[in-house]
Amino acid sequence: MEPGEEIIVELDRGKTLLIEFLSRGETDEDGMSRIFFKVNGQTRAVEVKDKSVKVEKVVHQKVDKNDKKQIGAPLQGALSNIQVEVGQKVEKNQPLFVIEAMKMETTITANGSGEI
Repeated sequence: MEPGEEIIVELDRGKTLLIEFLSRGETDEDGMSRIFFKVNGQTRAVEVKDKSVKVEKVVHQKVDKNDKKQIGAPLQGALSNIQVEVGQKVEKNQPLFVIEAMKMETTITANGSGEI
């Protein structure tokens, strides 16, 4: 529909809606666009996914708590130091990496023996 265009939608015998398209808002970083319209004279707004826009949103992987081979960080922060290498064998409580957040450093350790 174009802005200002009206349509009549018949839901059932004797039940009709007069819908007027008012405007469309900007597309946000999630690819959602707010649509404004009137239904029987009352203004409404809905958010609709704009499929014409390519969304490049960074999604950080979450730890699967059922997988004992994965280790997650207890807080958000910058990775300041990695203390192991791929293929290295580690023992329980051995330091793996350091996270820096709000001027504090947190050392993340292995929760069991294994290989990186």
